[in-house]
Amino acid sequence: MKFNSLVLIFFVLLCNGIVKAQNRYDAPAKAPIINTYIPMSHEEMMLRAAAKVWREKQAQENFERYSRTAHEYLQKKQIGYFVSYAKAALSTGYYNCQLYYNLGISYCLSGQKRRGKKYLKKALKEGFPGAKHALFAIKKKEVLSYSWFIF
Repeated sequence: MKFNSLVLIFFVLLCNGIVKAQNRYDAPAKAPIINTYIPMSHEEMMLRAAAKVWREKQAQENFERYSRTAHEYLQKKQIGYFVSYAKAALSTGYYNCQLYYNLGISYCLSGQKRRGKKYLKKALKEGFPGAKHALFAIKKKEVLSYSWFIF
């Protein structure tokens, strides 16, 4: 009987140690919580808002300037410069469906039909009516010329 009680006590102590070892990883690590969040003051919020408005205004002015320059090069029949300035205008985040259309036509004229179709489809998506006619002409394998540009 004494032997059985000793075995039982040993078994209980052994099981208790195993359960503690298993549960050791269930508890979260004890780490100090350091909150570094500091809310912005009213002045900081106003400065950020003003900076955002200024950046938007600059982007819009850049778009208009690049679009105007691209249009001038298009009138001079300098397609390479037109493409460069049109892409710069589109990189500002603003767009114009006529710019998409003319960019698509210029890519088609320079032999890059896939890229030209991409921009013509964008112009069509934005509601430019001439883009549908140009895409149809490309599909029919008609030769596009400088007369397809819209000024």
